[in-house]
Amino acid sequence: MATQRVTIPFPKHPKYGDDEVSAVTALIRSGSLSEIGRGPAVTAIEDAFAALTGTTHALSFNSGTASLHGALHAVGVTPDQGVAMSPMTWISAINAAFHAGSFPLFSDISADSPNLDPAGINPSNCSAVLATHAWGVPASMERFADLPVPVVEDCSHAHGAVYRGRSIGSWGVAGCFSLQESKAVSGGEGGVLTTSDPGIYQRAMTLGHHPFRLEEELTDPELVPLTEAAASYKFRMPALAAVIARVQLRSLPDRMRNSETNLAHLTQLITEADLPLAPVPVSDDTVRGWYGTPFTVQIRVSDPASFFAACKAAGLPVRALYADWLTSPLMTEPRLIERYWPHMRGRWMPPGKHDFPNYQRFRRQTILLKVPDVPSPDYMEQVAATLAATLQSLLSSGMKGT
Repeated sequence: MATQRVTIPFPKHPKYGDDEVSAVTALIRSGSLSEIGRGPAVTAIEDAFAALTGTTHALSFNSGTASLHGALHAVGVTPDQGVAMSPMTWISAINAAFHAGSFPLFSDISADSPNLDPAGINPSNCSAVLATHAWGVPASMERFADLPVPVVEDCSHAHGAVYRGRSIGSWGVAGCFSLQESKAVSGGEGGVLTTSDPGIYQRAMTLGHHPFRLEEELTDPELVPLTEAAASYKFRMPALAAVIARVQLRSLPDRMRNSETNLAHLTQLITEADLPLAPVPVSDDTVRGWYGTPFTVQIRVSDPASFFAACKAAGLPVRALYADWLTSPLMTEPRLIERYWPHMRGRWMPPGKHDFPNYQRFRRQTILLKVPDVPSPDYMEQVAATLAATLQSLLSSGMKGT
């Protein structure tokens, strides 16, 4: 077994520093912590996300899940046709399809990325596509352009990411960002929807925003009658979350540059040591987001759970993959789905876990490494040395090249 281990603590700034504390203090002293319309805190974060993505509109929510619900509602998903999506996602994206009155229609990921393969989508079976930029690796968005159904981007891992020179969150009819605490930009909780379609912006707003805001902004004649009540979910973002996230967004470019430098250093060390490991690549005109960087293990991993445990025991900054939702009780027992979403009674067919070979290969052959967002050359060198020792243990146990 490997004896090398990472002993340097994971380098990081405090998640919420002096600037966030100052912003929260100023808000509290203003005497107003609730914005039922488009108040100053909400306006600031929405305008900042519109600028980040190059879209004309941004709409805040109290969670990324709510923003996904709002987007799928706005594009008009139906109970008769599902929402095409990858199983390589968080359960919230799956449940958002049910929340919006439809259902997830799982399709395999691409062979060379953790993202949905558009070639496997049957447009006649779906009313929308949910394209997740998993682990910050941008999906091949131009390949979705010819699909005759609306494409919503799940950008929860991809704050500040760019695909082929264009911002993530602007490729689909809507982009949805999470501001949950583990994300690169956090408000503690929160979400933001970005779009350049005024109809989607207004329809999404009716799902969970206050009548005061609806009265101010709705112009679509079909939506104006909803100004007094709308759907009456309560999805608006707290002002506290908005001011914290706005501060974090300002520091995002510097933190992304630091992460990119650290990843480049680690990749060089891996190459020099001829380790059977490589980060999932992105093209030169693409910028990845930062949530947990996927690396492909180039020797066959027969026991992923044991390999992950060995990495964890060696102090490597590994992040666990999501649970395999294809085999979870919620996805395999129709009675559970029918209990929460009555529109699915008699409709749900559990997915076949063997129908997703690329997804299964990714789960077996991938480790996720957290990359610091502060300069960390010594730490990356220790990570590389520990990876070498851990992978050597794999090779010694009889693993072979893929």
